[in-house]
Amino acid sequence: MRQFTLFIFFFHSLISLGQTASVSGTIEEAGVPVPGVYVFLSQGDENYTAVTDDEGIYRINELTPGDYTLRTSFIGYATVTKSTSIQQGPNEFAPISLRPDILRLEQVTVTGTRNEVPLYKAPIIVSRLDDRVFEASQSLSMAEGLNFSPGLRIENNCQNCGFIQLRMNGLEGPYSQVLINSRPVFSALSGVYALEMIPTNMIDRIEVVKGGGSVLFGGNAIAGTVNIITKDPVDNSFEVGLNQAFVDGTSGDRTVYLNGSIVAEDLNKGVSLYAFNRNRDHWDANGDGFSEMVELNNTTIGFDAFYNVGERSKIKLNGYHINEYRRGGNDFDLEPHQSDVAEQLNHTIYGAGASFETASKNNKHRFALYTTLQHTNRASYYGAGGRVLQPGDTLTETDLLALNAYGTSTDFAAVGGIQYSAALLPTLTLTTGSEYQFNEVEDQMPGYKRSISQEVSTLGSYGQLEWNPYKKLTLVAGGRYDLVTIRGDYNLGSELFVNNRTLNVVVPRAHVMYEVNSAIKLRAGYAQGYRAPQAFDEDLHIETVGGAALFARLDPGLITERSHSYTASVNYTKFLNQWQFNAVAEGFYTYLDNPFILSDQTELPSGVGVITKRNGEGLNVQGVNMELNMAYAAKWRGQFGFTAQTTAYARTEEIWSPEGDSDIAPTTTDVLLRTPDLYGFWSVTYTVTKSWKFNTSGIYTGPMQIAHVIDPETEYTDLKTTDAFTEINLKASYTLYGKDNYRVEFFLGVQNVLNQFQRDFDSGTDRDAGYVYGPARPISYFGGIKFGLN
Repeated sequence: MRQFTLFIFFFHSLISLGQTASVSGTIEEAGVPVPGVYVFLSQGDENYTAVTDDEGIYRINELTPGDYTLRTSFIGYATVTKSTSIQQGPNEFAPISLRPDILRLEQVTVTGTRNEVPLYKAPIIVSRLDDRVFEASQSLSMAEGLNFSPGLRIENNCQNCGFIQLRMNGLEGPYSQVLINSRPVFSALSGVYALEMIPTNMIDRIEVVKGGGSVLFGGNAIAGTVNIITKDPVDNSFEVGLNQAFVDGTSGDRTVYLNGSIVAEDLNKGVSLYAFNRNRDHWDANGDGFSEMVELNNTTIGFDAFYNVGERSKIKLNGYHINEYRRGGNDFDLEPHQSDVAEQLNHTIYGAGASFETASKNNKHRFALYTTLQHTNRASYYGAGGRVLQPGDTLTETDLLALNAYGTSTDFAAVGGIQYSAALLPTLTLTTGSEYQFNEVEDQMPGYKRSISQEVSTLGSYGQLEWNPYKKLTLVAGGRYDLVTIRGDYNLGSELFVNNRTLNVVVPRAHVMYEVNSAIKLRAGYAQGYRAPQAFDEDLHIETVGGAALFARLDPGLITERSHSYTASVNYTKFLNQWQFNAVAEGFYTYLDNPFILSDQTELPSGVGVITKRNGEGLNVQGVNMELNMAYAAKWRGQFGFTAQTTAYARTEEIWSPEGDSDIAPTTTDVLLRTPDLYGFWSVTYTVTKSWKFNTSGIYTGPMQIAHVIDPETEYTDLKTTDAFTEINLKASYTLYGKDNYRVEFFLGVQNVLNQFQRDFDSGTDRDAGYVYGPARPISYFGGIKFGLN
């Protein structure tokens, strides 16, 4: 009997062995084998993976015969997906030919739905900026690169401190949300100057969602979201570079940077490091001794690391330190309190984040737990009327005010959350989570008898359903509930007020995508958003007018601002022989209920200038964003975009009004200031040979209305329509390639070749430092060298 049982077992094993299958094949590009390509085979809940070897060959064994879906994945190449039938025994597939993904449409995005999805498949339009855009435009900081995305425009708002803000779809900086690795950690204090603080060499890519489509990251993403994705380690590499520029041919601007990454052979762990240092001299446009471009020193270091604790689980860590010094005004060889006008800031920022991500065996359930912290110390000086005291001088009231115009600020921001995603059905995905955001600011400026203490906490919960009722149609619906608590004490010397509020806010969203065919996709969406009534946010940019500091205060009746955003777009993608095209036309309409308006500028008895934040009746912004990305083989690559838009208040709004009885009429506007009706960009790269490369890029800014304080005593404000500006940048580079993947690159170029720049800056101590518009720099010359290994 025992012998019979063994015989049956052996016979069954032979039958089972005969019923197994194996597959093998080759992955190539233009007949050349491609190593390192991931090959996935799936059948129901069963998934198998292989990686091509040095000869481009993959093998997968111990398969059950049947129908499978085969998919390839490799950075820089389009995904190939095909259905196949696997027979018993060995199966040798025909070679698979990969096509380069020059436009990077296959790379994943996370900003649209909080889930990873290929860019061209995202149900919400996501624009991307990456190293190629930064290289072509010679963008050293994030602020310089953001102009190269439709609907985005960077503007300079202050000659004295160089405050730069981002406008999305016409709306000011506070209407946009800046994320680092999908976390809203850049707070009100650090957010004012953050765009210029962040170097591009720490950035892998920037994902941009315009309108309220990114409401899952926060209800205040009214104009949109800018998500900075830092560099993950993907291979062993090293690069160091130097860039030397001369603003207007006179003021130096030197940058040194370093990047490196190490990844284990089994690809289960890795770390990337980056470092950046920038030293820029101040620049005076009109010879009055006062800066139009601030003196700047920035040192940034940081890292990103990952560790795969299991086959489907990963821990990610990141950290960064930013130290930035900036100063504007005059008399740079003197201490700030000895200058006629000086604005000086020194930021020290520490940030760190950690996350744990895991997935079920069949990948139907995904879970993430994360936290991010950021702490900022800022030493500041905003003052005027200083002088060098001589022996025997008597201190005047002006001297005392200048001496006491130093301030200190501390800011702590924390974000923690949990997210769960489940494929409930093959056609239905649920994403839900909860997130807690906390921000505490202490801002002291004794010289102006000003003190601000503010805490804002937001407990947000969100949910989203993504449904594919059939292959061509995707529906997304969800929303977010925020419990917002504000605790603020604001002391402006002669004014003291408290702002303690609790808000319950619900912000819904809905989107639809319909795939007409493989080339054309239609998308539409609606979302709400809000801004909480708080004094310390990006509106609290401090500038000087006539030597007097200017601050923001809340109107006693200020209430929450709400938004309604509508978008509709058509996306056309086409591959024609060696040509690749991706074109997007996106219409948008945003209506703001009770919009925040800054007006009624005046001066308190303490000498502090204040401007009041109050509610308006309504504001609508509408327009269209157009973008075309195109490439021919590896020779030509171009990106073009423009925005045409209009803005209108529900009723005419007063920007300035005279005090008491006066024959002077108030200054009013019907449109959003500093918002041109037309603006755009282009970036073109021509690779002549493997070594030679040429780039041209440019930015167009149409006419717009801007406020101008022309009388420091009465704060009388006039409106002016600016000229149009066209910036043209040129760059050439040559790369020497050595053995063992070494390379050395030399480059040089000119930015703003036509020297399109503002010509009517105010002069002297009584100037309006906020009367600044147009390009951020005049004609500038640059050159440099890079050394790399990968």
